[in-house]
Amino acid sequence: MNIRDSFTQLTQWFSKTSTGQKFAFLSAAGLAIAVVVVSLMWALAPTYQYLFTNLDESDAALIVQSLKENNTPYKLVKGGTAIMIPEKDVYETRLDLASKGLPKGGVGSGFALFDETGFSTSEFVQKINYQRALQNELANTIMSLEEVDYARVHIAMPKESVFIEDEKPAKASIVVKPTSGRQITQEQVQGIVYLVAKSVRGLDPENISIVDIRGKVLYEGQRNSQAISLANNYLDVKHATESMLQGRAQDLLEKILGPDAAIVKVSADINMDMVKSVQDNYDPEIHVVRSEELRNEFRGSDAVTAGIAGTASNLPTGRGGPGAIPENASSGQSNVIRNYEIARNQIERIESPGGITRLTISVVVDGTYKQDDNGNRIFVPRTESQLKNIEDAVRHAVGFSADREDTISVSCIPFNQEESDLMAMAEQAKKRELIMSLIKPAVFLVVTLLVLLFVIRPLIRWLFRSVRVVDHAHGKKEMLEGGEEGDKIEARNLPHMEIEDQTDEIKQALIDRRKAIERNTRSDMDTATAVVKSWLQESPQ
Repeated sequence: MNIRDSFTQLTQWFSKTSTGQKFAFLSAAGLAIAVVVVSLMWALAPTYQYLFTNLDESDAALIVQSLKENNTPYKLVKGGTAIMIPEKDVYETRLDLASKGLPKGGVGSGFALFDETGFSTSEFVQKINYQRALQNELANTIMSLEEVDYARVHIAMPKESVFIEDEKPAKASIVVKPTSGRQITQEQVQGIVYLVAKSVRGLDPENISIVDIRGKVLYEGQRNSQAISLANNYLDVKHATESMLQGRAQDLLEKILGPDAAIVKVSADINMDMVKSVQDNYDPEIHVVRSEELRNEFRGSDAVTAGIAGTASNLPTGRGGPGAIPENASSGQSNVIRNYEIARNQIERIESPGGITRLTISVVVDGTYKQDDNGNRIFVPRTESQLKNIEDAVRHAVGFSADREDTISVSCIPFNQEESDLMAMAEQAKKRELIMSLIKPAVFLVVTLLVLLFVIRPLIRWLFRSVRVVDHAHGKKEMLEGGEEGDKIEARNLPHMEIEDQTDEIKQALIDRRKAIERNTRSDMDTATAVVKSWLQESPQ
C-alpha cells in the first residue's frame, strides 16, 4: 500500500464520518500539530550570548543600528547597557563591528570634538574644547591598559602670562578603576604619571594626584612619592616572598596528602635596609721596603769642609758613591731610616635589601575519614608522628632557620567539605551545563511522544472504534408478536449489540437503548419493520 492509497482511504473514511467526529478529529490534529511546532521552535531557538557589556548609550545605539542593518537578532539587557546575540554569531559580529570602530568606548569624543566646530566658535570655547578633548584622550589612553577598567582625568590649566615669574604650573587629578581581579602596581602608576606629565605643557609630576574609586591614594606628588614607593616596594617584596614560600610548602603537601588536604600560610619579616661595609686586613708577615734614608753626621775640631768635590759626595749614601770619612773628624753617627709597605687586603661588602629576618609558618592539615554503620563520615585525626613528619618537611621546604628565631605550628583540624571541594563543584557545574544543553531536544522528544500516545493514538482508536450489530434469527416471530411469552424469551434469542472496547458507562447506555428499541418494536411492528428495511438498504454490503 503506497501513500496515495492510504490518503484515498483516509479521505473516504473522513467523508463517511459524522460532523462531530470531523470536528473532533480536526481539533485534535490541530492541537497536536501546534504542540509539536511550538516544541520544535523552542528546541531550535538559538542560545544568546553577550556581545558587549557596560556600554554607554551612544555605543549601544550605534551597535543596535549596525545589527539591524545586518538583520542579526539581538536582545537588550541590563537596562540597555548590554547586548546579546545568537551564540554562533558572536565572534563574527565582534570582528565586523571592530572594523567599523565600534564600540568606541572611552569617556568622550576626544579631539573629535573639533570635527563639529563652526566659524562662529569663540576663542574661549575653543580653549574649553581643547581642554575637554585632552582630558578625554588621556582617559582613553589610560583605559587602554589591561589593569585599568575606567579612568577620568581632570586638568587645571593656568592662564598664560607674559611674565615668566607670574606663570603658575598646571595640575592634574586622575581617578582610576582597576579591572576586576587585577591590581594596579606602583610601576604602572609611575607610568601613568609619566604619560600625563609629558602630555600636558607645564605639568610636573609633583602636581599630579592619582586615586582609585575607593579613595585610596596611589600617587601624591613628588614629595611623598618616594616614601609611597618604598612602602609599596616593601609590600611587593613581602608578598612575593610569602607567596613563593607558601607555594613550595603547598606543592609538597599536596603531593603527600593529596589536593585540598592542607593549608600553608607564611608570614615573612623583610629587611629593606641597604648596608655597605668595608673591611681592611693587614698581614705583618708580608712586607716590602717602600723607602729608605741613610744619614751620616761627623764633627771635627775645625769647621773645614772636607770631601771630594762634585755631585757624588752630595748624594745620599747608597745612591751615590760612599763618602770618605774626614781625617779631622772627632765624632760622628750614621742613621738608616726605612719605610715598609705592609700587605693590605680590603673587602667591601654591600647587603641588598629584601633579606628575610624572621619567618612564621602555620600549617593546617585535614585528617582522614571513615564511614560508620549508618554511612556517616567520621573524622579521624592524624597521629603525632605524621604531624612531626609534616612539620619537618615544611621546615626544609621554606628554609626554616632557628638562628632567625623562626616559628612553625602544625595542627590537624577537620575541613569544611562543602567549601574545600571546589573541583567537584566545578565538575558539577560543567555537567549541569551539558545537561541544560540537552534539555531542549529531550523535552521536544518527550512532548512529541506524549502527543502521539495521549492525543493521536486515543483519537484514532475512538474514530475507528466500531459497533457491530448481530441479528439472531431465532425466535423472530415471537419477538415481533410481543406478549408475555415474548417478554420471557431468553437474551440469546434477542437481537443484541456486540460492543468492542467500550467503558461500562457506554455499555450500560447501549443496553438501555436496546431495551427501548425492543419496547418500541413490540408496540409498533410496522414502524420497526420499515426502520430495519431502511438500515439494510443503507448497508454498504
